Amino acid sequence: MDAELPFFVVAPGGTDFLMLGIGIFLIVVLLGLGALYFTVQAIPDRMASGSHKIQMQMVGILGVISLFTMNNAFWIAGILLAAIPFHELFPDHFARVDQALAAAEVPPEIEEEVVEPAELETVEEAQDNA
Repeated sequence: MDAELPFFVVAPGGTDFLMLGIGIFLIVVLLGLGALYFTVQAIPDRMASGSHKIQMQMVGILGVISLFTMNNAFWIAGILLAAIPFHELFPDHFARVDQALAAAEVPPEIEEEVVEPAELETVEEAQDNA
């Protein structure tokens, strides 16, 4: 019987163009899906980028935890946290925190006296001799 071989069967020593094409296609698809995954994963971080520092840090931590644990609940919590600004939820609380931090700041004129190591040794020697 005289039968023709399919187009994808290559002669010995020939280049298998179908396998080469499928390999390139798989690499492109994997890189594309990885880029899409990390783009979607960064949505909460981009949403919280204009927020307060503590809110950005919490959203970032939740994003990293969701990446490493593959748990979508952390990502959802991060996106909800990024969508709702803290200072609008509890305005009185954050105003009190700001006032307390402002009151606790040390004025720049008050500085502690710096003792040089040489002076410290002479004081110790004087105490030992007494």
